[in-house]
Amino acid sequence: MNGPVSRAELPAAERRLRSRIAQLTTSERFLRGTLSERSGKCGKPNCHCAAGEGHQSLYLVRSHAGKLRQWCVPKALQDPVRQAVGEYQEIQRLMNEVSELEWKRLSAGKR
Repeated sequence: MNGPVSRAELPAAERRLRSRIAQLTTSERFLRGTLSERSGKCGKPNCHCAAGEGHQSLYLVRSHAGKLRQWCVPKALQDPVRQAVGEYQEIQRLMNEVSELEWKRLSAGKR
């Protein structure tokens, strides 16, 4: 594990994983967090939510400095926020795959 990784020495599958990580981290927006859909009532007596069907809200939730942070996502930003959270999750999945390959290399005595 000395120095940078030479791409030429990597198997093609791992090169593809690393390439996809690079694409996502340089060209896409990404957000760490969890999306939470909630339903609430506004309290107006004539509103449809008074009959039980609540207003739907989307929250972006994450922990920061040991505290849970929540942000109500405006309707206009819901699609881009969903996309950014999905991109982060894909980056995490790909990073886990590359890390697993590194673990296998280390345990096999290959450096």
